[in-house]
Amino acid sequence: MNFQDVHTLQQALDVAPPPRLNSTQDRAEHTALQRRLLVAQEDERVMAEWRRRHLEDVAYEQEYWARRREEDTRRRREERLDRRRRKALASAQADIVNAGGRSFFTEEDERWLVIWLSTSDDTNDDDNGADDWSDWN
Repeated sequence: MNFQDVHTLQQALDVAPPPRLNSTQDRAEHTALQRRLLVAQEDERVMAEWRRRHLEDVAYEQEYWARRREEDTRRRREERLDRRRRKALASAQADIVNAGGRSFFTEEDERWLVIWLSTSDDTNDDDNGADDWSDWN
């Protein structure tokens, strides 16, 4: 229900019909969920107040996460570069063998499996590692 003159949760609860609770267990679960909602709302309010009072801690946290994103991006780039190098080496060895030459890889060498590594660069530089489904919507 949408009411133009309702601005707070308490006002909405006052005008909304009571929930349909069929059993004692339903009422107990509903009460527990309401308590958890109030705790979460109070937690958000306290955290907003804390952020307002401790700007230096907020700035430090933002710097920390910026450094972490930068380190993660650098690490992913290095991993992609390493995969490309290993795949190029394995592919070169496969080309030598296919041309009738000898490889310095043994038959059981796991580097032969590197040929099948995916080296596609399908991540963007500002990727934070989280799945972002909003691009698909």
